[in-house]
Amino acid sequence: MFKSTRIFAGAAMLTLLAGCGAPLHPINPPSASIQQIDVLPDGRWKVQIRIENFSDKTQHYTTFKAELRVAGVAAGDISLNPDLDVPGENADIVETVLSPGTDVAKAFADDVKQPSGASYEIKGTITIPAAGKDFKFEHKSRLSAVPGIPNEFR
Repeated sequence: MFKSTRIFAGAAMLTLLAGCGAPLHPINPPSASIQQIDVLPDGRWKVQIRIENFSDKTQHYTTFKAELRVAGVAAGDISLNPDLDVPGENADIVETVLSPGTDVAKAFADDVKQPSGASYEIKGTITIPAAGKDFKFEHKSRLSAVPGIPNEFR
């Protein structure tokens, strides 16, 4: 009986010691939104995308893939390899240039004149190698003209 008590005590001690390791910090799902769209003189759009880190530790982002809809019309697919470190509970901006079709450019130009601005939706995935997976995100909001700055929308 004494031997089984020692085995039980030893197992209990090992279990307690195993729980003493460094605490794991969860990786909270990131998100992305449009920070700004600039309509360039040639009609292309310079799109600034805000990648948000909701974790308390710096996260490294390697792949960003998304579909962008503006004013209810598909504006294009975005595929970036930002290779970006974002500090905990912070955000950073990546840029890309899109060549919107005439249908989306017209819909955006008409919609953005409305008092509430133009609607947009961006959804896709962001890869965090430390987590070993792609995180899905979706964001809907509106863009309005920046007062006094032509062709700039936030």
